[in-house]
Amino acid sequence: MAWTKKLTQLNDVLSDLVSNKEGITKYVKASGLKPQFIDTSGNAMDVWSNVLSEADKSSKVDQLIESVLATYPENSFLKSALNSKEIDFSASPDIDDTSEWQDVSEDTLEVLTMEQSTLLPVNFLAKGVQKSKSVGKVEIKIGNNSYNVGTGFLFKVKGIKDIFFITNYHVINNRKDIAKTRVIFDYELDVEDNTVNSRSFKIDENGPWYCSEIKDCDATVFRLIDEENTLDQYGWIELKEIEVSKNDFVNIIQHPKGEMKQVSLYHNIVTHSDDRVVQYLTDTLKGSSGSPVFNSDWDVVALHHSGGGSKPGESELPLGVKSRNEGIFINKIIQFINDNHKN
Repeated sequence: MAWTKKLTQLNDVLSDLVSNKEGITKYVKASGLKPQFIDTSGNAMDVWSNVLSEADKSSKVDQLIESVLATYPENSFLKSALNSKEIDFSASPDIDDTSEWQDVSEDTLEVLTMEQSTLLPVNFLAKGVQKSKSVGKVEIKIGNNSYNVGTGFLFKVKGIKDIFFITNYHVINNRKDIAKTRVIFDYELDVEDNTVNSRSFKIDENGPWYCSEIKDCDATVFRLIDEENTLDQYGWIELKEIEVSKNDFVNIIQHPKGEMKQVSLYHNIVTHSDDRVVQYLTDTLKGSSGSPVFNSDWDVVALHHSGGGSKPGESELPLGVKSRNEGIFINKIIQFINDNHKN
């Protein structure tokens, strides 16, 4: 079997949706595959890999997708996998290729299992909604019916008058892609669960274009064209130098897999930080590259850039915690902006 990028991404998506391998069998049967032909050893991602291999060999990948869609009918990646217009989320770099993942300590696991109060003032919600307005979906047309997607946000740095947009370098880094890229705001649901009217903006190809490679800041910074003077309604997030410590909680506003805007709240905890990266356990999904990582005061502490599952020998995580993740420390991003931009 030729293991295509589409199958790799399907494996990621299916493993996120059905992370308990005991729950996979019903989809195997519903798609017409024979469970006895599938190796169920290893973790859920391993099992899904074996299921996809058998489905591809039997020409039943579409039937498998349809069986999972019956449970998750709004999953945009699964829907796109059946249509001619495919969503191709930006593949995050492997943490092990860019940084050294630090082990999760026992005290962190105790905090994660709610040994620490998570009570917050009610205005925490209103502040989060306000910050979320500045977060947008990045969509890059990479073929006639294929799109690469990521996340990013509008921001300002003290002492610089410009309002910038930032996403990951691995999402976009080639000027040749500017004309094929748009940033979409308000791609989300309102309080009545109705779709909000979204608005898209193009990149200003004559404006700043600051890039830092994956093993440095993994960031691309630019301005958006605002011909109709409507960008102001989305505001901007002020970046300021911050402290972040192990066992701090973090929250992430994101467009996972190119889906409508979502927020990951308080199943997330910092496991390590240094002068380059912040590492945390959370339930971010693929396609969240470029998302802002906030603390409990809604200050940005990192630019999310990488995620992955647990590796053999790592501490066992509590039920519901799927991923180890990493972002670039926001103080390093601020320094990168100041080093490159001259008023």
